[in-house]
Amino acid sequence: MKNGMKPDTWIRIVVFCAVLLITSSIPLAASEGLLGNLGDTPEEELAAISSVLSRTSLQPGGTYDAAVIVTVEKDWHINSAHPFQDWLIPAELQIDTADGFIPSDIIYPKPEGIFLLGENMSVYHGRFSVHFKINVDQNITEGNYSLPVRFTYQACNDRECRAAQTIQDALEIVVGDEGQAINEDIFAGELPPSSDMETGAVSREQESDLQHLIDKYGFWGYFIALGLAFLTGLLLSFSPCTYPMIPITVSVFAGQDRKIGRGFVLSLFYVGSMAVMYGIMGLIVSLVGGVFGAWLASPAVVIGIAVVFVIFALSMFGLYELQVPYSWRQKLGAKQSGGGVVGSIVLGIVAALVISPCVGPFVAGILLYIATYGSPVFGFLTLFIFAIGLGTLYIIIATFSSAISALPGAGTWMESVKRFFGFVLLFMALYFLRTIISPSLTAVIGGLILIAFAVFGGGFDRLTPEDKFFARLKKFVGILAFVVGVYLLLGAMLSGGFLLPEGTKIFSSSGQTMEQSEKKLIPWKTDLEAGLIQAKNEGKPVLIDTWATWCVNCRVLDKKTFGNADVAAEAKRFLPLKIQLETAGSDETKEFMARFGLRHYSLPTTLLIDSKGAVKKILQGVVGPDEMIAEMRKIR
Repeated sequence: MKNGMKPDTWIRIVVFCAVLLITSSIPLAASEGLLGNLGDTPEEELAAISSVLSRTSLQPGGTYDAAVIVTVEKDWHINSAHPFQDWLIPAELQIDTADGFIPSDIIYPKPEGIFLLGENMSVYHGRFSVHFKINVDQNITEGNYSLPVRFTYQACNDRECRAAQTIQDALEIVVGDEGQAINEDIFAGELPPSSDMETGAVSREQESDLQHLIDKYGFWGYFIALGLAFLTGLLLSFSPCTYPMIPITVSVFAGQDRKIGRGFVLSLFYVGSMAVMYGIMGLIVSLVGGVFGAWLASPAVVIGIAVVFVIFALSMFGLYELQVPYSWRQKLGAKQSGGGVVGSIVLGIVAALVISPCVGPFVAGILLYIATYGSPVFGFLTLFIFAIGLGTLYIIIATFSSAISALPGAGTWMESVKRFFGFVLLFMALYFLRTIISPSLTAVIGGLILIAFAVFGGGFDRLTPEDKFFARLKKFVGILAFVVGVYLLLGAMLSGGFLLPEGTKIFSSSGQTMEQSEKKLIPWKTDLEAGLIQAKNEGKPVLIDTWATWCVNCRVLDKKTFGNADVAAEAKRFLPLKIQLETAGSDETKEFMARFGLRHYSLPTTLLIDSKGAVKKILQGVVGPDEMIAEMRKIR
């Protein structure tokens, strides 16, 4: 070529440009691939809020209802306004006090209780409302106003936790004449469903224990619940109030020289009518379950329910008698003229209406249990099946009238049964109190009740060769209750540091720092720079675990995975670093994310770095032991 570059010169230029292009694109590929984008992406908002008023316009000098509707993303939950653990960040609504408007009386909804890593957590799910009042100044001028509101929350799901975020909205207010009522469903406690949420998410914060049972066992959860209802009714048929009524009532069916088939049919109608009455009670309670849910959100109501159970329990212990008058029970069992199916139905209805106080508290407990589930069909079936269990003995004895002679007499064994039901009632009181007291106090009270049952229920009675099965059963159950009670009592007192100053550090996951957690298995270091230099000098790969004091799932990962012996064994060839990233905006967090190219501030995050200093794997959220071991074995 004349006046031009040689071909090999052009080739060199092309190759140089290609190399330059490839090398300049490597950091971009790394940042958008394995390592993320250096943390510049804005944090994803996992909750949204909207503000509403109860009137189209407000009149000066008046006080009006307002609310903030909070919608939490599917599969996430946020801490409630009053979490059980003081290290968690609570949900908080803040309303600015503007000229002419004074907010007051903020009311948060009832939280849902979940069980995580041996601790009860208080959280909100789905869609809920936070209510408050707006006091309008008498001298404010008419016009349009905007009142800023802010909602702070900290979200977690089953794998990871995000940093606390604050989202904002504005409550638009029109001041003038008294306006028309709006958003009546919200202020009546009924939130309209959001189109982008799953069915039933509206009320997940009020999810019942029955729902937890169904979520855990699926369709079989219904059978478990119904089976427990039947078993409860069957056991209560041996209670000291209902058991003596059996021979009186059965005499209506078996006392007129009737055949087996006739006695079976009549007793079936008797028990069936009684069951229908109970079922109707369950149906009604399920239909108005929202009212019960609102009641149970009040500590005063919960304490009142617990007191009622204690009152009935004390009657079981013989402090006083609470029974239907004997004359009523005698009339209930009197022979009906004419008898027949109609008489059996009427007798069953009367029996349900004048049910003994021995059964009443348990019925009330079941009603409260199914109230928040909100299924009329299931509410009816639960109480119906309970009554069938209660009447099973009536059916058997009425069908085979001679079987009544085989029943044991109401002797000392009946007093033992009476005491047993007394302790059951105490546990029912504790069951309702658990929502307003700490888990540690719940365990202490439960342990004391079990120990008392062991002492007064025959656990330490001396046996003789003449003692039969029932006496030996009492002793066995009593000793078992004593062992469990002592375990609960000592465990709660040690974890709370009541017995030993170091008890909290040894037994309580909530009181320990992440450096202390599982230190016996993995010798974590906390200095990032020194750890990386040491790993480079020793030619070791690096295991980095990030955490914060508010991160529940960090504790889960610590307990479930890094507390696993096999994971700890694999970690011996790594240099383990545990780095605290308390807030998203701190210089330490920003530097850490930029250094390792993390896309989002999400905890826990585990990094696996090979012996040459290259990041090979980033694991976000809770990772199981098997998965963690498999990823660690790939690192050299």
